Amino acid sequence: MAGPHRVLIVEDESPVRELLAYVLRDEGHDVVEARDGAEALRLLAGYPEPPANVCLILLDMMLPRTGGLQVLQYLAEQGLCVPVIAMSASRRHLQAATAHGARDVVPKPFDLEAVLAIVERNCGARHAAG
Repeated sequence: MAGPHRVLIVEDESPVRELLAYVLRDEGHDVVEARDGAEALRLLAGYPEPPANVCLILLDMMLPRTGGLQVLQYLAEQGLCVPVIAMSASRRHLQAATAHGARDVVPKPFDLEAVLAIVERNCGARHAAG
């Protein structure tokens, strides 16, 4: 499918979410942002074909209202095979995320280059359209 790769960032800390969104947009990705797990679930349910529209989810595990594990469970229950990269400062939460289907983990604080490498590995290289 032509067009930018869509990345869903689920992060309750605005500065972190905004930084990730800025960097990914600068790399030519289409970015959708969610402030918590409940908003992420609404966004995923609203897409006509979530796996085709979202190539990757960057998911903070410690979220208000609906946590990261609940988002992972929803994806599994719906049969949505969207790769999830779990983010957390807690090793225990990252291990739980992996056990519940996260493809990879990013410990916080994270290295932006490492995050970009993970996105490119999962979404493929993208040249920014002018």
